[in-house]
Amino acid sequence: MALNRGVVNALNVLGFRKISFIPEHFSKISIDHKFDTKLVEQWIEFNLNSRYAIQVKQGLDANRKLITITEIGLEDPKELTMLSLGCYYLHKQKEI
Repeated sequence: MALNRGVVNALNVLGFRKISFIPEHFSKISIDHKFDTKLVEQWIEFNLNSRYAIQVKQGLDANRKLITITEIGLEDPKELTMLSLGCYYLHKQKEI
């Protein structure tokens, strides 16, 4: 159960929840705009249960221009859906 339901995750206590790379079997999402990864990490820790990884990489856009891409990988594909729909830190904020 997630911390928001009042249950402590054993992977958090042991320090095994966040890993430094995204394994092949993880479900991934790539985001090409800037956002605060610490806020997303806190959201994941509070609302989700499975192991996760966050990596910043370089990639090419449609015009072959070099851009920074943030990849987030989660072990449970259902939680990736929850992250993409529920984490408001991932969505681009309109500038005025």
